[in-house]
Amino acid sequence: MNRRGLIALLAGIVLFSTIEVASKLMQIGGGVAGHYPFWLAALRFIITGIVLFIPALHRLRGNAFNRRDAAALAALGLLGVTLMSSLYHLSITFLPANIAALVFSCNPVFVVLFAPLVLSEKITLRKLVAGGLCLTGIAVLARDRADGVSLTGLLLMLAAIIIFALYTVLFKKMTPRYGALPITAFAGLIGGFCILPLALGVEGFPLTTYGAADWWGIAYLSLIGTALGYFLFIYGIGHVEAGIGSMAFFLKPFLAALFAWMVLGEALTVPMLLGGALILVGMVAALVPLRKSNPVPMD
Repeated sequence: MNRRGLIALLAGIVLFSTIEVASKLMQIGGGVAGHYPFWLAALRFIITGIVLFIPALHRLRGNAFNRRDAAALAALGLLGVTLMSSLYHLSITFLPANIAALVFSCNPVFVVLFAPLVLSEKITLRKLVAGGLCLTGIAVLARDRADGVSLTGLLLMLAAIIIFALYTVLFKKMTPRYGALPITAFAGLIGGFCILPLALGVEGFPLTTYGAADWWGIAYLSLIGTALGYFLFIYGIGHVEAGIGSMAFFLKPFLAALFAWMVLGEALTVPMLLGGALILVGMVAALVPLRKSNPVPMD
């Protein structure tokens, strides 16, 4: 397994684990941006796309790019940004930060199901065992925090993770042709702009009421949590199997719970620690390659 890809994947997950906390902090921390989830999603990905636009063009230099390519990136942006991020940020307004991260971390279960349909990957016993361990850890976390969780929020987040799983698999399929950076930039930019009509229609134009804390929060979500986090994650996914690589998402609820406890004061309980331990065991089972006792030399 590619070590650099694995490190990038895990670093991306760490940054992803701060998104729910940062989004929730923008909702309850005295600002106003967190109360407008569609605008938050639109600004987050438009800024990401703008920041990565020039490097993405440089990456594509010398490659043929036609209308079919543009249509493919636009479709990916509509799927993974417009639909997914709108549902995702809306669900966070109904859920605690650690529960939002917990549910979203189920994404690899759907990636494993989608990968054989789109990519030449197989569902192996090892992946199933690793997934079972991770799901057991998530079940322990969910049991401790399930009371009082909004059903609306859970359904919205479930829809978001199914869409993101398909987005992840399609992203991997398209990466060899376009590269991770151009896809992240163009899909984010197109998808972000497509959210604007929804944001205007549902939430009006609240930007004039934003203060410094709101813009700092948006900058963090856009530049660190999204631009850097997505690039590292997709780079990692591009260098490991989608089903195995995305298993790193099972680390997300434990890290998010830790960050939520540190920043928001959400309790970090014994079941959370136990669930986190099971998640780590599952990750090791999925990510650490098996050693062969008698390797055969290659000519």
